[in-house]
Amino acid sequence: MKRINKISIALLVSALMVGSAFGHQGEMKFMFQFPDHLTPVLDGDMSDWDIVSDVYKIKAETMFNQFGAPMDLSDFNASLIWGYNINDGKAYFSAWVADDYINDTEKWSTTTDWDHSGGIFRGFDQGDDFETRWASAQAQRYDLAGPIFSSSGYYTRIIDGTKAWAGTSPYVEWAGQFLRGDVNTQEPAEMFGEYSIVPFDDIHPDGADQSVQHNWVEGTIVGIEVNWGDKDADPGSYDDAYWSGFGGVGASRDADQFGDYLLAPIEEGLPEASATGVEASTWGQIKSSF
Repeated sequence: MKRINKISIALLVSALMVGSAFGHQGEMKFMFQFPDHLTPVLDGDMSDWDIVSDVYKIKAETMFNQFGAPMDLSDFNASLIWGYNINDGKAYFSAWVADDYINDTEKWSTTTDWDHSGGIFRGFDQGDDFETRWASAQAQRYDLAGPIFSSSGYYTRIIDGTKAWAGTSPYVEWAGQFLRGDVNTQEPAEMFGEYSIVPFDDIHPDGADQSVQHNWVEGTIVGIEVNWGDKDADPGSYDDAYWSGFGGVGASRDADQFGDYLLAPIEEGLPEASATGVEASTWGQIKSSF
């Protein structure tokens, strides 16, 4: 795990002007730290996320299409936020999506490497027993579909079956709603989903007691990638686009293709009780100046 002390954070932000300091895909991004009293309530209401400023967001216009076509925001639009809370130990992810068609084969293919160790984490060539133990163990491939119920039979999952327990409640929780339209209508639709994930450095097939949970440390770096396959005309194929937060080709099995997220300190000036709009804090002003 790579550690950066608080005193060095402003210098790190300056380094972003010339690219990520640690060599993963794309420009480093920031993971919002929710204070204990402001962690999102998973109820499908977007307002809990209003306290998070734009410098923490991945927006569609900055995403990468691995098929190379230009972004058309009338065809696909999105806004994504990653956050964390030290005391409850969870990662939080929110995704707003507007699409000209939303099919039940579409979801966020979400890969995580919480200890930033990198490397191949599934699709090994060392036999079935090795795959059973280590696929999605030290880094993970989640599929987050809710509020869509996937045609493959899930709202959330870890794609490797021996780790399935870690991809459902209580280790992955979600809530969401369609704000406009619906799935499989071939009409424009808009939806919001929010998720909590219990992070693991090692997921064991036998369950949580045999697994190693990740402990958040402010100022460290974690690895994440998110992808959305936009399947408009043909729900069974990536006929339109494959949108990616960082553009890491092969991120579904190789954690070296993830992007870097810095675990940010708590913003100054947040509400004392409820999540409402606030002025940018010192930390936010530092980041937004770049």
